[in-house]
Amino acid sequence: MYCKSLSLFFVSLLVGCGGGGSGGGDSITSSNVASSATVNTLSIMAKYKDSCGNETPASDAALLIHNSDYSNKEIIYADANGKLTYTTDKANQTLSIVMRGEKNEVNGIKPIYIATFIDQLVADMGDFNQYTDSTVACQCQLFDLKVNVPSRINDIGIGRISGVKDGGYKDNNLGYTNFTDFSVCKDSSGAWPLISTQFNYNSPEQAFAALIPDISSVRETSADLEGSIININTNAGASKQVSTVVDGKYSFRNYVFDSLSNVYGFETEAVDFYSVSAYKFETLYDIPDVDGAFYWALSRENSTNIGMTFDLPLPEIDYIALFDILVSDSGQYDLSYVPNIDYLRLGIDATYNNESILSWFLLAPVSGEVPKIENIDLSTFIPADVLDTSVDSIVMYIDAQGYDGINGYQDFMNHRSEQKIENRILDKWSKFDSFYFQMIISNFDDMNSSQVKQGSKVSKQSKENELANKVFDKLFVKDKY
Repeated sequence: MYCKSLSLFFVSLLVGCGGGGSGGGDSITSSNVASSATVNTLSIMAKYKDSCGNETPASDAALLIHNSDYSNKEIIYADANGKLTYTTDKANQTLSIVMRGEKNEVNGIKPIYIATFIDQLVADMGDFNQYTDSTVACQCQLFDLKVNVPSRINDIGIGRISGVKDGGYKDNNLGYTNFTDFSVCKDSSGAWPLISTQFNYNSPEQAFAALIPDISSVRETSADLEGSIININTNAGASKQVSTVVDGKYSFRNYVFDSLSNVYGFETEAVDFYSVSAYKFETLYDIPDVDGAFYWALSRENSTNIGMTFDLPLPEIDYIALFDILVSDSGQYDLSYVPNIDYLRLGIDATYNNESILSWFLLAPVSGEVPKIENIDLSTFIPADVLDTSVDSIVMYIDAQGYDGINGYQDFMNHRSEQKIENRILDKWSKFDSFYFQMIISNFDDMNSSQVKQGSKVSKQSKENELANKVFDKLFVKDKY
């Protein structure tokens, strides 16, 4: 049920406390519980991170320690360095991190960001970053670049550029492409980011690329790297994407939207690995009282072996089941029957005039009961009546995710801090599945999943491809949690 009341639309979302997952039960057993004599310490470094990687300590952050009914047991505030610390005799604790953000006020309200973790292991959680799109502290500059393609001097290719803040303009010509007025921002070290360009051709199908480590010293270069075709086995009609990860950056990103066209990886000395994905993106129309919705099924594998065949069958979940989790009044949910799904990532973004006022997500098991989320007291940070009168639309999403090397929710929570770029090729993290459903509403009347079954239809029009590219980059290229 949708309502502008913060407590009520939180209740309509789910936090699970039960078991399930790709490997069996997730319940906390006696072996997970510390003895009363043990004192465990949970620590977090809360930071804001802008578009260029500049970090600012989140000295305004707070840690909410929850009771079993999700009421606030304790509120802990960060020190000047953004550090949050909590000691307990428990081995696991359900908690929320609250941050106010560096954005200006929206309709007179300072935006609030909340992340909730169920049965979080009481240990050092490392850095918790709230990513912003700010470029205020960045050194940015406009550039022009001409890239020649010597191997296809008599042909016009389709050029792309990655690593830039704003893509500017491009002009594809016989044997070369001009990129003009594109914006690039220095990273936090003061260095220019790695820029990559790629060019695709037909008759015959080929791809060429160039890397530019320091864009400030290059105005013209040649695309001498020839791409290698990546072999992917996946569902009929699935789209495909490949990124060549170079020095920790997803470079040479290329997409195709049919099973016959090729995607490419590029071999250079600085390659970390290849990120290879198959996915299906579909927009949903005519869901009653929903302004827009889509779902996304993805299978991805990372490997250093450019010559292997990637077997990437897409996860299969009825999106109605995900919708039902968001709006059902049953109080129960269960996706444990879905293979290779370890946890759920749920979220809400309450906005005014397309600007976020409240952004919230949680990690939860794949089955369980809906607890009393209305017991989470945020009045210290944002009065409910102020929020009620300011929100004009809500984005809600649910993402069922899993890794081949992870065995259920608790295993994921215990090892989540290991998800660094250099670990992406390890067996634990190298193969990943996701099924994502998102909707936006501005009509806050009652709704249930039976209306969706009767009223929704799917569009597969090619105009969705550009949107699919943007969503892919947002959801699956940069991990933000």
